[in-house]
Amino acid sequence: MILDEIILHDFGTYGGRQTITLTPESAERPIILFGGLNGGGKTTLLDALQLCFFGNVAQCAGRADLAYDEFLRRSVHRGAISSEAGIEVSFRHTVDGSEQRWRLSRSWTANDTVKERFQVFRDEVFDKAASEHWSTQVEEFIPARIAPLFLFDGEKVEKYADLEEAPALIRTAIQNLLGLDIVERLGSDLVSIEKKRKSDLAAPAEAEELNALREDIQSLVTNRARLLRERASGLNDMDQAKRRSLELDQRYEREGGALFEDRGRLEAELAVTSRGKDAVERSLRELAGGALPLALVADLISDVAIQAKLEEERGRSAQTADILASEYNEVLGLDGILGLSSEAREEISNHLQRRLDAYRSKADGPRYLNLDNTTSAMAETIATTGLLDVQAQAKELLSQHKHLVSNSEQLKGTLAAVPSQASVAELISQREAAKDAVRLAEFEQKKRDDEISRLERELEAARAKEARLLENVARQKFEQEDVARLLAHSSRVRSTLEQFRTAVIARHVSRIEQYVFDSFQQLARKATLLTGLSIDPVKFHLSLRGGDGQALTAERLSAGERQLLAIAILWGLARASGRPLPTVIDTPLGRLDSEHRSRLVSRYFPWASHQVMLLSTDKELSGPDYQALLPYVGRCYHLRFNEVEGRTIVETGYFHEEAA
Repeated sequence: MILDEIILHDFGTYGGRQTITLTPESAERPIILFGGLNGGGKTTLLDALQLCFFGNVAQCAGRADLAYDEFLRRSVHRGAISSEAGIEVSFRHTVDGSEQRWRLSRSWTANDTVKERFQVFRDEVFDKAASEHWSTQVEEFIPARIAPLFLFDGEKVEKYADLEEAPALIRTAIQNLLGLDIVERLGSDLVSIEKKRKSDLAAPAEAEELNALREDIQSLVTNRARLLRERASGLNDMDQAKRRSLELDQRYEREGGALFEDRGRLEAELAVTSRGKDAVERSLRELAGGALPLALVADLISDVAIQAKLEEERGRSAQTADILASEYNEVLGLDGILGLSSEAREEISNHLQRRLDAYRSKADGPRYLNLDNTTSAMAETIATTGLLDVQAQAKELLSQHKHLVSNSEQLKGTLAAVPSQASVAELISQREAAKDAVRLAEFEQKKRDDEISRLERELEAARAKEARLLENVARQKFEQEDVARLLAHSSRVRSTLEQFRTAVIARHVSRIEQYVFDSFQQLARKATLLTGLSIDPVKFHLSLRGGDGQALTAERLSAGERQLLAIAILWGLARASGRPLPTVIDTPLGRLDSEHRSRLVSRYFPWASHQVMLLSTDKELSGPDYQALLPYVGRCYHLRFNEVEGRTIVETGYFHEEAA
């Protein structure tokens, strides 16, 4: 497995989006070196890797005792524009000789609630199954329980050198390395099955339960029969109540009850009709006060209009003749006319006289009206359209008036037939009482139907249970024999599994002891400090032997030697796992003296794995140690915290003075 890239988006001290290439440049240079001051984001980078891979079960240093959602909320960069953060990790993994490229994307928003989103891409294609079952899938790459063998803080590993603390790590590692966690789960599952099936061997109470059930069935049958009788009697009562109610409804109808109920509507309709009739009568009076009376002398008005028009035309002709006579005299007196021959002048004079006579003939006739233009136009309008419109309106209003009068009389007749309140009050009371009786009878009948249905369901369930109990009683003897056989087989299987577990551990524990011992010898300054170590295959206690062959306690080791022992334990277990996984170490040289540091630099870091990420301060890997490590370093990064921007910025190169 090779880590190729990590992208941090507003995670912890890393503000904005920052991409870090992690691919080693070559097999000879497996180390990716990160330099950063305290608080610069080294541990945050280690947390980011673990969080992206393991989510809620990640052993992040920054989480402490925080709930997962609260840890995610606090991991959002304080200067983020939105309350959102994310981590992406790209890596390669080889399966059966075929290399696959994987990309993990874990992001979350932290508003009122924290919402996390996790996606897995394989060869740049979204893998839904892997995304939904990543907790299982990740075990194929780097099991969460052995992650501390490959991802750890150098300052905190010393606890593994405590012979009281080491067994837990060794046990977990061996269980996972040898696949014994599956054996342990199988044994636990068998114990759970045995506990469950042992309860089946207890003397069952089917016989007593069957007798009690049969009593319940008899009670249900009795109650059902009673309710059926009550329902039949109630049906007769309900039919009688319905007949009584129907008779009262018919009598109510005959005695005008419907009209009584409709009285309010009839009175309102009569009031509306009366108001409509009054409105029509007002409109007729308005017409009678206007032009309507002129309809009585319509022919005379028509003759007046014709005579007025004729007189108007005669007046215009007389005016025209007077104007023409004056003009003709002027024309005949013109020099041009006088210079003509007498015959020509006479012909012109005769022609003009004929035209003048024509106009005067049109003006002849009596003119006894002598109306002005306005009065004449009014007479013509009344004669042609005014009277026709008024007559049409009057006809329509008279038709409406007739209809309204008819409706009014009809409504008054209907209202006269409405019975009084006193005459129907008793009948109304009887009718309502009859309807209440019907509703009560129907309600009681429905209650009986529901109760009968409930009893029938309970009876059906009870009889089905009775059948099952009878089958159980018949099967009981055979089942108890089967359970006894199953428990015997399960016990033998558990015993076999325990023997298998013990044998596997005993077979492999010596190999693991040798890996751990060789790792320590490679790191230790004193070749005779430790001459042997052993691991208890039952309790996984680690025992050390000193140079004198006697037992050596961890307290007799210096702090640096204990740290080297802890690293040797992690290195040896990682080598025993046979998994080609990257190793990531935070604060790799903390609290070590110069000689111990040089041993780690020269004998551990270059060989810890095919890919090693070191997260160092400026006081750890510097000077000669840095120069000794440099031939194995493929990439260098400086984690520089920008005080102005309030974020860590990833820059290429180690601390400037070292890089120089």
